[in-house]
Amino acid sequence: MSSNDNYSQQQTTRKRNRNNLNMLLSPSENNNNSTTHDQAAASGQNILDEMLARQTNFLQDNFKDGLNLNDPNIKAFQELTTTTTATSSSSNNNNVNNNNVFDDDDDDDEEQQDNDIIFIKEQPILPSSPSNYTASNKKFKKQRTISLPQLPLSKLIYDNSQLSLIQPRTQNYDELLHLTGSSAKTLSGNKTIQLNVVHSTSPFSNNLKSPEISLYYTSSASSASSSPYSPSSSISNNNKNDNYIDTSSSTTTTTTTTATNKKQINSKIAKTKPLKKNIISSSIKKLTATTSHPSPPKKPRLGAKKQQQQLQQNNFQTDKDGHYIYQENDIFGSHGRFISKELLGQGTFGKVLKCIDTEKPATHPYVAIKIIRAVDRYREAAKTELRVLQEIMQNDPQGQYQCLLLNEAFDFKNHICLVTDLYGKSLYDFMCNNGIARFPGSHIQAIARQLIRSICYLHDLGIIHTDLKPENVLLVDETYVQRDLSPTIKASLSKRRREASGGKRKILRNPEIKIIDFGSAVFYNEYHPPVISTRHYRAPEIVLGLGWSFPCDVWSIACVLVELIIGESLYPIHENLEHMAMMQRINGELFPTTIIDKMFYKVSHKLGNLPVDLNTTVVKHFDKSTLSLIWPEVDNRGNVITKEKSIKRVMESCDRLDVFISKFLKLDYGEAININWNLSPEQNWELINSKNLLSSWSNGNGNPSTNKLTKETFLFWYWFIDLLRKMFEFDPTKRITAREALDHEWFNLGILDEGISLFADRI
Repeated sequence: MSSNDNYSQQQTTRKRNRNNLNMLLSPSENNNNSTTHDQAAASGQNILDEMLARQTNFLQDNFKDGLNLNDPNIKAFQELTTTTTATSSSSNNNNVNNNNVFDDDDDDDEEQQDNDIIFIKEQPILPSSPSNYTASNKKFKKQRTISLPQLPLSKLIYDNSQLSLIQPRTQNYDELLHLTGSSAKTLSGNKTIQLNVVHSTSPFSNNLKSPEISLYYTSSASSASSSPYSPSSSISNNNKNDNYIDTSSSTTTTTTTTATNKKQINSKIAKTKPLKKNIISSSIKKLTATTSHPSPPKKPRLGAKKQQQQLQQNNFQTDKDGHYIYQENDIFGSHGRFISKELLGQGTFGKVLKCIDTEKPATHPYVAIKIIRAVDRYREAAKTELRVLQEIMQNDPQGQYQCLLLNEAFDFKNHICLVTDLYGKSLYDFMCNNGIARFPGSHIQAIARQLIRSICYLHDLGIIHTDLKPENVLLVDETYVQRDLSPTIKASLSKRRREASGGKRKILRNPEIKIIDFGSAVFYNEYHPPVISTRHYRAPEIVLGLGWSFPCDVWSIACVLVELIIGESLYPIHENLEHMAMMQRINGELFPTTIIDKMFYKVSHKLGNLPVDLNTTVVKHFDKSTLSLIWPEVDNRGNVITKEKSIKRVMESCDRLDVFISKFLKLDYGEAININWNLSPEQNWELINSKNLLSSWSNGNGNPSTNKLTKETFLFWYWFIDLLRKMFEFDPTKRITAREALDHEWFNLGILDEGISLFADRI
């Protein structure tokens, strides 16, 4: 066959495929031959189905290979949609590269447009309304576009088929009035927790497990066996839970140490704070004995027993309020298994320590241990936390839902101790030590997917976290890449941030996270305290004293996500009135009268458990007739009594959410971007293009300005704000659930930024 015949056949095939597509996309056109029309429509439908299937496959894998036009999926897709000549193919490869992610084809030649198709998108040229996507082939143009990549964490699938689900995961109006949960169920459940009680042992009875412990090694085996705190005299709990039992065994060994070992021990002592000179000398004499048969135990000299008791008393102390008093190199646990090395955090519940676990390999010896206050009510709360952690472990032993897993638990000196793996710093700490605290969009999406997916998992188990905040989200890998900041930005930083960051912006290499701190978590049908959550992340139903349930976690996640994009807390307040005023300003609307009416009804009938200060800090600020918030405050004469400083703080620190976030997006994409959630995506994009054009004309250029904002990038942020709006719904009975949030349009979109490029370097 000649080249002319081959070309003619290609043209005929291409036109036939195009005609089939046009018939499918233009069903309203007259066609006298109905049979031919049906066949063509069926053929066109098959082509579109296969095109969409191939496109879906490509989008699911595109984060692995980047924007590689040599990908087999794209090649097969091109062969399916069009047959191109060698010349046009060469032209296409030269015109599209990894940076050209949105290229409108303005060529009027339909033949040329067909040759340039990679994916087909319907784009109205002059839409008559925001949602007017006409199907006529004369009303849309085909454009060359490649969907932006996403991080793998942004595409995590949620499969709850293996879980024992509870229903419902929402609230109804009756629960706003009466939901308090059963305290009897909480107490009954806590009684099932049986902890292994590890009795205090003398530092001298510890076996020689590590250089640190060697300094506390006993000078006599007999003194250890006679001690009331020795392992042989430990009293174990008869009712032990297999999940939380410390199975460490006690063994007595005879150590023979050479002169070299003695030198190493002396070197170690020189670097460590000495305990008692005579005790250390005695220990060294014992450890450096060279006889093959140890000499019989000697009777302790006068005063040695008193010194031993004093050392024991100074180890792992508790203050009058039940708090463990942190000391570096404290030894505790079964047979001195754990050595405290660093205080990671503390609060009303107790302290969290970084410790050496002497039973772990020397290459990875560290664990995190949460030491609960030795007070009954905190011990009781810790038992609820243990039940929550046990439920999480039983349903997700591999930790695939980003929840911190418990390794073991024990009771030491009336302190419940929870042992977990040690991860990186929290999101909060990472932001505080960063020159620019804002996260790249791709990282926000990846963190959002993990957070929402994890909370969806907890809600399916009937667990409400209640205390989601950046401090309770840990980074699995805290390694980062640094970028220099401009002198102008450096000068604008606070002294503390400038010193902490070194005047640089830090970008994570991998935004994988773990959710921690289940100390405030509750089961949905058990006791609900009247007030939960840290102030900045507290949902409106909690502030209003209404019954709270699963939706409060969704509100908290939304607060965290906004904090990641603006680099600061959304609600930097410390009292209820300002908090409620800011909520209304952020949402751009007043509190719904339905939930305010429920609040007045609940207070007047004293239903459920109410916050003690609800009347003085919340109820009195609402008008009973209009059910609206009275802000600023006024006295009986109508004079404003709210301080000017407070009014200024509310009015200047926030705005309606879409306008507020747009202000921070302008820092990256220029003044043209301004998202209005009352307009459709197309209307917003037309306004942005108009601003770009006006800006170019004002500069005497006459051509649209070029910046990093493409339509795909704009859509990414538009749908992000749309998701936040649904998560910030005032009425918890209407708020989007975690499961619904996972299916939101935002998670189908990608963005090109530094987070994507850094991850590409890792694979």
